Amino acid sequence: MHSGNGPHSEMDRRAIECFDQALADVGPVDARLRSVLHDYFAWTTTNTMARYEHSAQDVPAGLPIPTWSWDGQVMR
Repeated sequence: MHSGNGPHSEMDRRAIECFDQALADVGPVDARLRSVLHDYFAWTTTNTMARYEHSAQDVPAGLPIPTWSWDGQVMR
């Protein structure tokens, strides 16, 4: 869905800001949980979703969704 739209770093930055604001709007959230959710969303927005900016045809079939833990990305 996000591939083939060209570079969009400004949109990525705004999406991350919106995500952080949504977490703030929820109310009190454990600081560690908020940090892990922010890190995951920021990472996937600027890496995974930005990886195939030139063409949707570049996205490999069966691409797995990265796994994330309290300590960051889990490499498999």
